Amino acid sequence: MRSVNPVDLDQRKMSESRKIPDKCVRCGALSALQAKTLHSGTCWDSKVCPSRRSYVRHRDRRNSQRNRKRDSDLKTLNVELLPSITYAILILYRETGDSPVHGIAVEVWQDQEKIAQVAPIHCFQMLPSQVHSYVQKLLELLSKHYGIKKFVSLVRLDPNLCPIQDCFLRLKVNS
Repeated sequence: MRSVNPVDLDQRKMSESRKIPDKCVRCGALSALQAKTLHSGTCWDSKVCPSRRSYVRHRDRRNSQRNRKRDSDLKTLNVELLPSITYAILILYRETGDSPVHGIAVEVWQDQEKIAQVAPIHCFQMLPSQVHSYVQKLLELLSKHYGIKKFVSLVRLDPNLCPIQDCFLRLKVNS
């Protein structure tokens, strides 16, 4: 019979107890109004859900800040400055799962500063091949102006957060 180290067992319990349920991760990507509406009858708890949703949305940023603070106590080595980095982020307004793309936007960043953006457009009437073609045209434009050949990351946001002024979803949510 194999013996189990009690420290390993405690570590395993701790990592299992800190796992956030998938439904809470999906709920964290929704707007507050949509989350309350969608989950009010099933699992919404106004004492727990707002803080849990905030935790889910911001945990990566907070963890990286915590790690940077922890690392700042370490010995610092000086490195030559790298040339500034310009990169693009593709923003998709799309529901979870295999749903159609509602809208697309692009942000161009240089180091930690946003230097340009491509205005969001609605894609709900486009075929998938047309969406892919539009993304390729975006990459060509970015390559021409900034030398960017691919997106550094893809951010998926709920369609109800669509920033287009006359978006039909915004009219439904606000009425």
